[in-house]
Amino acid sequence: HATTVLTCSSSACQLGGGRSSMGPTPCAVGDRHCTVRQDAEDRTPAVWVGPNDGKWIRVVDAEEVDPLAPRPCAPFAEVDESKEVIFAAIASFRDSLCATTLKGLFERARFPERIFVGVVQQNGPEDDDCLESYCALWYSKNSKKNESTKRHEGECPFSSQIAMKRFSAAEAKGPTWARAQDRDMIPESASFCLRTDSHMAFAEGWDVKQIRQWVSARNEFAVLSTYVADASQIVEGGVEVNVNGKWEVPHLCSIVWQDGHVRNMQAKAARNLKRPKLTTLWAAGLSFAKCHAERAAPYDPKTPYVFWGEEFARTARFFTHGYDIYTPDRTIIAHDYKHTQGDPSHFKWNGKGGPRLRQNATVRSQRDASDKRIWSLLGMPGGDPTMDLGDYGLGSVRTLDQLKHFTGIELSNRTILANRCGNVDWVPWDCKAAAAAAHAAHAASSSSSGQHPQEDPLQHANLQDQDDHLDPLPPPPDDKDDDDNNTRHHGESLLLLRGQQPQKKRNPGRTRRPAPDENVDDDPHPSFLPDPEEAPPPRSLLLPAALLAALGVCCWRLRLRTLARHRKRKTRLATSKVY
Repeated sequence: HATTVLTCSSSACQLGGGRSSMGPTPCAVGDRHCTVRQDAEDRTPAVWVGPNDGKWIRVVDAEEVDPLAPRPCAPFAEVDESKEVIFAAIASFRDSLCATTLKGLFERARFPERIFVGVVQQNGPEDDDCLESYCALWYSKNSKKNESTKRHEGECPFSSQIAMKRFSAAEAKGPTWARAQDRDMIPESASFCLRTDSHMAFAEGWDVKQIRQWVSARNEFAVLSTYVADASQIVEGGVEVNVNGKWEVPHLCSIVWQDGHVRNMQAKAARNLKRPKLTTLWAAGLSFAKCHAERAAPYDPKTPYVFWGEEFARTARFFTHGYDIYTPDRTIIAHDYKHTQGDPSHFKWNGKGGPRLRQNATVRSQRDASDKRIWSLLGMPGGDPTMDLGDYGLGSVRTLDQLKHFTGIELSNRTILANRCGNVDWVPWDCKAAAAAAHAAHAASSSSSGQHPQEDPLQHANLQDQDDHLDPLPPPPDDKDDDDNNTRHHGESLLLLRGQQPQKKRNPGRTRRPAPDENVDDDPHPSFLPDPEEAPPPRSLLLPAALLAALGVCCWRLRLRTLARHRKRKTRLATSKVY
């Protein structure tokens, strides 16, 4: 029978008698600083904190030591993993692996009809379209055939569940700007939101497994996040690899300072976790939570060209809005590092073929303004404490001082106070009052309108049947904010979620490359066009309207030709950012 040797490292151990001549004495039950020396068969949950801070520390939750310790709010409603809708947000910059990621996402899901995807694509004129390449992949001889895909024979499976916003690669302004574009793509029916990259691998049944992980965190405001493991840890058939025989997973908990920003360091490791572990830092490569997290702390579109400051700014906003970051206990979604960071030919937004940040004065000016905005958010030197951040500021349930003590990061003078990779305690806030208020507001809205209200952000959507999401539904009302309206001027193309199809059917067997000056709009009925069922205008208005329409068409064609000539004079850049 294998045993675990726990070496004393705190006063709690002394209560157990200290060391004896027979060797190390196991620490007291309440000691949360025990160093674990594991043998090959040991299954003690532990986390690596570094060689100078105890090496492997036993994972012990506060409630295991003190039953009266404050605890997070448990999930507000029972979760039915077979009925929960998941929205996956993906930002892609000239990524040839985007289509493979989409295919794996649907092919490996247990309930693919419950998956909706929003892709923000930033491509060059010679790049393959992610959605069209995805459709072509389904017809390869190696495609998996299951019951859910058999119903889609003769068409592109699940394409009605994929929304696209298409931008020119020349318009790309970095990860925060790109990810902010999907805010209006989240369907009201979605319970959970996944944010990940465009070059990922998925374990078999990843959708159910992710939900189970979230449930096991026992926190309505849990956000599962980490720097994900390499795709080699998910092998053929979607089987997860047991790393080192102890189910080791990346654990994000330490930082360095980069260009004045908090930068996440390479992940440490946790092993033998029984459930997700509370941690201090968030990562953009994997984020899984209830969708009310994305609505409460959305990406800030006014931080173009930011890279290093992206993740900790979101950490602070999640924390002050009451959300808690957890390291997943299993690797269910993995990152293809070999064909991205490890491939010098892979396009990178901030690397090969990028916007030449240091040479472009306009870009530098916008990036400097973004830096100032983030430093203002975090109360750091270089920021403006009077800056109005609007919807993209901090929350009100926790403070920056609490964040400083929780993370061990002193923002005011850019120093690191303490190692927080071991056991950390949940920072209490009145989440029960927030839940009661949300449910009361939901009930009041329902009774006053006499109709079914929009989804309560703190309540699950109850869906009737998996087939409901295969039928077209009317588009949502056009109430986008100014930032969303601006995307039309970038020539973006939006395939509306919830079953909307483009008027033109694409050939699924061939990938088409758009012309440099092409402005494709996949919306079958854009919001700026009149409703076809509206009454026709009076005849007296038809002639002036026709003349204005003709003039508008002429001006638009002239603008397209001017843009085309302008593009031909510019040096063609072929690049992609690894998000």
